Amino acid sequence: MRFYIKNYFKFLAISLILCCTTYFVSNAQTIGNLVLYPEGVETLHDNPTNYDDPLVNGNGINIPGGAETDNNFTPSEKDFQFGVSAEAGFSSMSKYLNIPLSVGYKGFSLTVAIPFYIQKKAKYSHGYVAAYGGLGDVSAELSYRYQSQSIFEAVSFTTSFPTGNKNRTVKGYIVPMGTGSFDYIFSNAFQYRHAYFRIYNNISYRLSGKCKRDVTLSVPYMDNDSVLRSGNEMVNYITSNGNFLSCNTSFDYPVLSFMSLHAGFAVMNSSAGTLYHKHTYSWNDDVYEFPTSKSNQAYTSIDVRAAIAFSYWGIDLMCVFALPVYVKTENPNIRDSQKFNFYIRLSKKIF
Repeated sequence: MRFYIKNYFKFLAISLILCCTTYFVSNAQTIGNLVLYPEGVETLHDNPTNYDDPLVNGNGINIPGGAETDNNFTPSEKDFQFGVSAEAGFSSMSKYLNIPLSVGYKGFSLTVAIPFYIQKKAKYSHGYVAAYGGLGDVSAELSYRYQSQSIFEAVSFTTSFPTGNKNRTVKGYIVPMGTGSFDYIFSNAFQYRHAYFRIYNNISYRLSGKCKRDVTLSVPYMDNDSVLRSGNEMVNYITSNGNFLSCNTSFDYPVLSFMSLHAGFAVMNSSAGTLYHKHTYSWNDDVYEFPTSKSNQAYTSIDVRAAIAFSYWGIDLMCVFALPVYVKTENPNIRDSQKFNFYIRLSKKIF
C-alpha cells in the first residue's frame, strides 16, 4: 500500500510540474535562464506586413507632394548631382524616420535609404499586438529618370538588405525590424503635369528572398528513469514572404499654390509565401523535418484613396486616407485589417 501511495504522490507531483510548465510556456515567462515563447514564426508569418507598413510594401502609397513634383519636372543644370533628403512617416502600424542619400549623373542615380523605426508593430493571430523600434532594412536603388516640362518617368531597381533585426522580441513575441532576407523591388513611376492637374502612376513588384531563423525552446521531458528534466528543442526555420505587386494611380488637382487634393485607387496582390521548419531535440537523436508548405499571406485588395498635400519652403506634408472596396483572402487576420486606414508623411529635400 505504501508503495502505491508513494508512486501516487510522485505521479501527482510530476503532473503538477507539467501543468505549471505548460502555464508558463503559454504566458511567455522566464524561469531562471529558460526563455519560453508563446507564439513565434508560424503565427507571425501568417500576417504579412505588406499591407500595414508603407515602408515595406514597395512604394504602395508613395504619392508625391507639390515640392517633390516640382523637383521631378526640373532637370538639373549639372551632369553630376548629390542629394540628401529627410522623411518621417506615421501609420497605424509604424512610425519611422528615413534618410535617403543620392548621387546622380545625367539621368542615372543611386539612392541609399536608411530607415529607423521609432515604433513598429507586429500583429499576432489571436489579436495581440507587440511593438518595438530600431534600425530597419537599408536599401539601395538604381534608377534612370526622364524629365521634361510635362512628363516625368523613372524606372528603378532596388535591393533591400537585411540590416533590421529579424529576431527582435518583446515579452517573447517577435517584432522583426526587417524581413531577414535580401529582397528586390522593380518599380516604374510616371507623372504627367498639365496646367490645371497632374496624373501619377506607380507600379512596383517586390520579390522576396529567404529568411533563416533558429529558435530555441525550453521543453520538459521524462528521462529513462521517469525523472522530469528540462531540455532544448531547436527549431530551424526557412521562410519567405509573399511576393508583392502594387499599382497606385492618383489624380492631383492644385487648389492653392501650397495645397493640392488627390484622388485615386491602389491595387495590391500578395502571393502566399513559404514556410519550412525542422525540430531537433537535445535529449535524443530525433529530428522532425516538415516539407516546405505555403504560408497564409495570399490576398488581393483594391483601395480607394484620397489625399491632401501641403507644400511650403520645400517641405511636403502628405495625408493619405485609404478605404478598401474589394478584398479576396482566406486569412481572417488580413481581412480584419482591411479597413479605413491613414498614412502621414513629412518630407523635404535638404540639398
